[in-house]
Amino acid sequence: MRKSLWVICLAMFLVFGLALMAGAATKVRVMWAEYDGLTPEYASNLEKAFEEKHPDIDLEIISTPWNDMHDRLITYIAGGNAPDLSVIGTRWLLELMDMGVVEPIEQHLSPELLDNIDPALFEGKIKGVVYGLPVAAGTRVMYWRSDLLDKAPETFEEMRTMLEKVAKPEENFYGIALTGQKYVELTEFAYFLFGNDGYFFDVNEDGSYGKCIVNNEAGVSTLTFMNNLVKDNLTQPGVTAYKRDEVQNLFISGNAAIMMTGGFGATLLTQQNVPFKWDVAPLPHFEGKPQSSLIVTDAMVMFNDSKAKAEASKFLDFFYSDEWRLEFDKLVGFPPVTKSLADNEFFQTPVYKYMVDQIAGAKPWPLMAEWPECNDLIWDNIEATFLGQKTPQQAMDDAAASIDAVRGF
Repeated sequence: MRKSLWVICLAMFLVFGLALMAGAATKVRVMWAEYDGLTPEYASNLEKAFEEKHPDIDLEIISTPWNDMHDRLITYIAGGNAPDLSVIGTRWLLELMDMGVVEPIEQHLSPELLDNIDPALFEGKIKGVVYGLPVAAGTRVMYWRSDLLDKAPETFEEMRTMLEKVAKPEENFYGIALTGQKYVELTEFAYFLFGNDGYFFDVNEDGSYGKCIVNNEAGVSTLTFMNNLVKDNLTQPGVTAYKRDEVQNLFISGNAAIMMTGGFGATLLTQQNVPFKWDVAPLPHFEGKPQSSLIVTDAMVMFNDSKAKAEASKFLDFFYSDEWRLEFDKLVGFPPVTKSLADNEFFQTPVYKYMVDQIAGAKPWPLMAEWPECNDLIWDNIEATFLGQKTPQQAMDDAAASIDAVRGF
């Protein structure tokens, strides 16, 4: 009798256990960038709606501030805890490929999704194979106080002249809000450098990168111009204490005449319902040099250790549907990456017009495995310049030498 009872209990336990296993949801972890303008509610609503449609999948969105995104992702990977999917700056892709942790994402995409992506945005396509699915792409623009300035400056020299007339640091009103603290992106330096017909490296005929050239005339004169803005009190004081979000807050609070940033700047200004008049324009350039903006692309990658690739693919189909992409694009302020939203009325505004018009002459971040380290080395020397520890020439010579050593030149 006892044996029969034991057998019955064991059978019931096995049946119950198998039922639990059959009903267990498959976990999908997505490392998610907290873009400026993107509300926490969006991620939570996306997670909830996806799980309602796919009750067999447990979606975990790991929201991460953009400035922490690269280092936190590398930490997860080093700890053997890589997510299934992650948003990355596309310029990090070669680093991840060198680590051997990502695989082509195109094999996990439905034909409908792959066909709906603007092919011009596939910066994450390596040797004809798509490793990175575009998440966001766009050029940077200038925001200016149309209630204080008569027009948008077309050159940086003209911009400086305008700022000299309106900056009143004694009244906590500054000319241009400038990022001066090391950030995961080298944005402001790129805005001025590209507008000076400069770049970070020599580019060979085959598209590969040669030696670092930030210490040439374009690089040194760019940093000299920026440093003079700081020294002459045409930026906010204590510039090396300001990251991008703090610079944006400075403009949004009405304490600066100009800032340069992405389309998300318009989203933030609109969300805050600022009391002053503002407008948008292409980035300025130096006199005699061609206009050029920075074009930034971010991508979604798939990690090869993922045990839930089919389920992760369902998330991608869901996230890239018009309903969720439209709200995402509106919040982050980038033009749409999907063809199906290209003609949506929301994107027919001056902000998006300037972002699209600048694409032809825009320059991207270097696509190389060592770029995160190169980015930090240039930043270290820019900070040293702003603090008066180095001249612009010394700073750029030191940056170029350190970068060439890192890359084996």
